[in-house]
Amino acid sequence: MTEPADPSLRALAELVARVTQTLRSGDNPAAREQAAADVEQLRELAASAERQRAPGAPPVFDVTRLTTALAVFADWLRAPTPEREVQAQQAMADLQLLFGPLLAPAAARDEAAQRDQYRQNARAAIDDYFRDNPIKPFKP
Repeated sequence: MTEPADPSLRALAELVARVTQTLRSGDNPAAREQAAADVEQLRELAASAERQRAPGAPPVFDVTRLTTALAVFADWLRAPTPEREVQAQQAMADLQLLFGPLLAPAAARDEAAQRDQYRQNARAAIDDYFRDNPIKPFKP
C-alpha cells in the first residue's frame, strides 16, 4: 500500500503505534498520562479526517471501529484492571489491523535505514580493530 495522501491519516496511524507501544510498556504513570493525551488526540484526528472526507467518498477507515477501540483503551487508562487491560490489548490489536497498512511503508524504510546503519557501524568497528591490530603472516 502507498503512503496515505491525507496527513491526518498518517498522524492517526503513528498515534496508534505510539499508544500501542505504551500499552506494551507496562504500568508507568507518566506513560499512561501521555497515552491518555494521545488517545484524546486520536479522537480529534479521527473526527477531523471524517469531516474532511469528500461527500460520497468511501471512508478510508472504519471510524466506528476506531472510536470503539479508543473508548475501550480510554476506560483502561482511567481505571486499569486486568480485565480492562485484556480488552485494551484486543482493542489495540484491532487498531493495528486497521492502520497497519498505513504504517508498513514507513516501518520498512525505517528498518532498512537501521540495518544500513548497523552495517556501517560494524564495518567501522572492524576497520578500527584491524588498523590497531594488523594481521601478521602465519609462519609454520
